[in-house]
Amino acid sequence: MVNVVKEQKGSVLVVRLTGSIEESVNFDQLIGPPPGELHVNCKEIPRINSVGVKAWIKYFQGAQSKGTKLKFVECSTAIVEQINLISNFTCGGVVESIFVPFSCTGCKSELVGLFKCDDLKKLQLRLPDLKCSKCGGKAVFDDIPEEYFGFLMR
Repeated sequence: MVNVVKEQKGSVLVVRLTGSIEESVNFDQLIGPPPGELHVNCKEIPRINSVGVKAWIKYFQGAQSKGTKLKFVECSTAIVEQINLISNFTCGGVVESIFVPFSCTGCKSELVGLFKCDDLKKLQLRLPDLKCSKCGGKAVFDDIPEEYFGFLMR
């Protein structure tokens, strides 16, 4: 079940989505009519199933066709996976920032780092190591760069 927190910032509607996007989702009810500019924070989306994907594309494609400028920020790893799998998942919107999976070489903890997509392109996808928040050890990128960052290379 997904929840939406809406905040109007000038002419921009900012929505924060939390929870799994599944069968029961109705973006028309949750977000309402698409505004001129919509920023979607996807930080707290742990999962999206196939029916959720259909609802997502239906709503955001409709918004885009009405001229809404879309921006997706703080995309969770679940959302990044969908962006890579489905070429039109962002419906013409801009992906500003994504969470990237890391694994600690010491304690084997899993953690994520937030990166702006423009910065990732400048780094040519060579990520810096992170410091583990649990043991202070070195955490390294924990995926296949060509797959995880595939959408950035399109």
